[in-house]
Amino acid sequence: MNSFLDDTEYYKSLVTEEMKSIIGYSSEGLFSWMRYHLGWEDDKGLPIQSSPGKMIRSTGLLLATKLCGGDIKKALPAAAAIELIHNFSLLHDDIEDQSVSRRNRPTLWTVVDQAQAINTGDGMFILGRNALLRLDRYGVSVQNVLEAIKRLDEACISLVRGQYLDITFETKDDVSIDEYIQMALGKTAAMFAAPLSIGAVIADANAPTIDSLHRAGLNIGISFQMIDDVLGIWGDPAITGKPVGDDIRSKKMTYPVIMAFQAGDEDLFSIYKKEQFSDDDVEYISTLIEKTGAKELTELRAKEENLLALKELDEIGLERNMLEQFQSFAEAAVGRTT
Repeated sequence: MNSFLDDTEYYKSLVTEEMKSIIGYSSEGLFSWMRYHLGWEDDKGLPIQSSPGKMIRSTGLLLATKLCGGDIKKALPAAAAIELIHNFSLLHDDIEDQSVSRRNRPTLWTVVDQAQAINTGDGMFILGRNALLRLDRYGVSVQNVLEAIKRLDEACISLVRGQYLDITFETKDDVSIDEYIQMALGKTAAMFAAPLSIGAVIADANAPTIDSLHRAGLNIGISFQMIDDVLGIWGDPAITGKPVGDDIRSKKMTYPVIMAFQAGDEDLFSIYKKEQFSDDDVEYISTLIEKTGAKELTELRAKEENLLALKELDEIGLERNMLEQFQSFAEAAVGRTT
C-alpha cells in the first residue's frame, strides 16, 4: 500500500477538479475572484499555474474514507466542500489580520477591496456547504449526507468561535494555555476533525471509528496550529508565502508567545506595552521568545499531540498498514515548512 504522501498529489488533483466544477468558469468578478484566491487565475482573470496550497484537510478526508474501506471518489464533493470552506476562512482571516500576502501573492482584499473580498468569501462558504448535497449523486445515503452536513456545520461554528477568541486574545496579555487550547480547538482543530469524521461517515464506518477519527483530528489540528505559530515567527517567507513576524505585529497570543510570557522575561513584558512594533522590535521580540526555549517547547507539544492522535486510532485496532498511512498524514501536517 502506498503511503499517504505518495497519493497526495493524486488526491489533490481529484479535489481540485471537483472544486472547479462547483465554482464553474463564469467570467463575472465574484467567481473570478474565487479562482484568484484559490491560485487558479491571476488578477486579470487569466489561468495560471500556482501552488494550490497544502490541501491537507481535504486530502485527509479522502484518506479517512479509504482507511475505512470506502470509495474515495464518492467522497470528492465532501473533500471539495472542506477545501472551499477552509479557503473562505483564509480569505476572511486575511482581512481580519490585514495580511497583504498569501502563498507569495497579494491577498484578494488588496487586489479588489475589503467589501468585495468579504462577499467573495461568503460565496465560497455557501458553495462549499451546498457541495455536500452532491454526495447523493455519488451514491451516498441521505442519512450519511445529513450527518456530513451536521458535522460540517458544527465545525464552522467552532471555527468562527475560535477566530473570535484569537482576535480577542490580541488585546490580552494573560492568556493561559487552557484558553489557547480552546481557541485552537475551534479555529484550527475543528476543521481537521470534521474532514476525518466525515470521510469515515461516507465510508459507512461504525460509530466508534468515526468518533475516534474525530478525536484524532482534534489532536492533529492542535499540533498543526502550534507549528503554524512557530512558522509565523521563525518561518522563511520565501517558503511560507507570508511575511515573517505578522503574528507578532498583530500581538497574537500564540503558543510560543504564551510560553515566553510564562517564563517571566521582563524585557518581553516591557516591549509588549508598546502600541505598535517596528521591524526592529519584531526581530528583537522573536529573539527574546526563542531565548526562553518557547520554540522548542512548542515543537515538542506539537509532536505530543500527534502521538495522541496515533494512539487514538491504534486503540480502535486500525490495521498496521492503515495506521502507517495515517501516521504519514499526521507527520505531513506537523513536519511541514509552509
